[in-house]
Amino acid sequence: MKRIYLSVVMLLGGCSSAANQDQSAQDATESFYKSYLSAFGSDEARPYPVDELRKYISKDTIARIDAIQEISEQELIESDYFTYTQDYSREWIPALRVENARPFLNGEVVQVIEGAGDGRSIHIEVFLRREDDAWKIYRVRDITNNYEHPIFNAGAIAQAKVAAESSL
Repeated sequence: MKRIYLSVVMLLGGCSSAANQDQSAQDATESFYKSYLSAFGSDEARPYPVDELRKYISKDTIARIDAIQEISEQELIESDYFTYTQDYSREWIPALRVENARPFLNGEVVQVIEGAGDGRSIHIEVFLRREDDAWKIYRVRDITNNYEHPIFNAGAIAQAKVAAESSL
């Protein structure tokens, strides 16, 4: 009986791991944005669950955003990193389009079009790579406004820290 139980557990573990490997970068991106925008557009002001964030976002990106958020009065991330908006409405979610995944360096880049109210939209590029047997988002660029939050710019982060320390 123990052998049967152990075999079933191993089989189920293999299936869930294979399911993660089978999910495309585009599918992972769409799953994240549907979930994230629903939470972000919620009337209740509560943060997106950390476990969900870890499921979709690379460890390095989470660490960089957390480090920047700890800098007082920083102006490196003035809007939400994943949407490039200050706020979001659930009414705009039906306009969400996730498309055109293509290889990029050691990962993939996916095009995301977010609804932005009044019939407008925001075009962002989402960069993903494999981490822990799953596609994880590590970089997001705002194509509409030709802008990228400088979370990978060590000089900008150092300047923000110096500015914050000098104002103390």
